[in-house]
Amino acid sequence: MNSDFWLIITVLSLRHGWDEVTEMHLDFLHPRRSPSPWGWLMLVASILFCGFVLEWYLIQLQPELQRSESELNRAMRQVRPTEPTTARLSDKQLASDWKRAAKVAQELGAPWVSVFGILDGAAEQPLALLSVDIDSVRREMVLSGEARNYASMLAYYGYLQKHRMLVGVDLQLHQVNRQDNDKPVRFRITAHWEGSV
Repeated sequence: MNSDFWLIITVLSLRHGWDEVTEMHLDFLHPRRSPSPWGWLMLVASILFCGFVLEWYLIQLQPELQRSESELNRAMRQVRPTEPTTARLSDKQLASDWKRAAKVAQELGAPWVSVFGILDGAAEQPLALLSVDIDSVRREMVLSGEARNYASMLAYYGYLQKHRMLVGVDLQLHQVNRQDNDKPVRFRITAHWEGSV
């Protein structure tokens, strides 16, 4: 064995006194055995077997590959490049699409920030808006809400009437909910807005 793999430990024996030194050899590695001829034979046989299986598989797969390749070539020959066609719209369809595009452009051009700013501006009023229906083509909004009392509802109605962007503010409906102990007032107000702010 190589001396690198041996650890020599010198142990001083206390039993026999300090004059006797005992050497002990500890081997931390097992000696490497060379592979047997049967092992080499099994390795070579396994490699040959894998090679034969792979060759057999490729031979079996070859006709399928050729058939797929011929189908692909035939399909490629059948496909002819075509010129893109432009869609022809009738005058009626074109007018309808133009109106829809104009409506979308008008809705996008509405002063949404200003309109919602007006609605949010009366946040100190003790009321809740239940729905806001907006028709941007007619520039009209319908507000449905519930106020704590008549005074709150009228204060909100007055706030909307005083705003310079809104015109034609109308209180269309109000009704007291008598089943509730607080007796809140439900209302509906319509208003139109002018231009952009």
